[in-house]
Amino acid sequence: MRPRFALPDMVAEILVATARAAALKLGVPMAVAVVDAEGGAQWFARQDGTLPISTDIAMNKAYTAAVIRMPTDELGRVAQPGAALYGIGNGHGGRIVLFGGGFPLCLDDRVVGGIGVSGGSVEQDMAVAKAALHQLAAMAEWAKRMPGLWLGETLPPQALAEVVAALRRALPELENASAGDAAAAIGGVALALS
Repeated sequence: MRPRFALPDMVAEILVATARAAALKLGVPMAVAVVDAEGGAQWFARQDGTLPISTDIAMNKAYTAAVIRMPTDELGRVAQPGAALYGIGNGHGGRIVLFGGGFPLCLDDRVVGGIGVSGGSVEQDMAVAKAALHQLAAMAEWAKRMPGLWLGETLPPQALAEVVAALRRALPELENASAGDAAAAIGGVALALS
């Protein structure tokens, strides 16, 4: 895969859907945000019943993970009094979050965005975000299996939709695949084409 600085829109949408599905399994309504590598909002969803404050917290967790380039729980550990980054929580207009639920999104060891989840306990938020990280890894594996797809130019959205439909027809293994496996394959195509 080529180095990139942002996720294709379809991939960000799949990551948010994956996190929402994980939150539904837990029975905890959550807010999920995906940002680009510079912390700009890309995709957001909030489930019914999510605490109103979770919206800003999810966005800020994603922002923190993307711009600091580390998970928010790890940042919290190195931002304690006497630690190397003590005081960083006061930066960026109060947007820096120092507890778990935010992770950088990486492709080929390059940060291409961040994901933030809020609404449950810190452990629940982290588990839901990790489900999306696993999905991104699966999509990256699919993309690596299709290195010849890149056309060297940006495809219009309708062209990508046509490729996705062709992929579903061409790969019978996706016909009976779980929703997560099918999403990983489709996201992999989006990554390969981007």
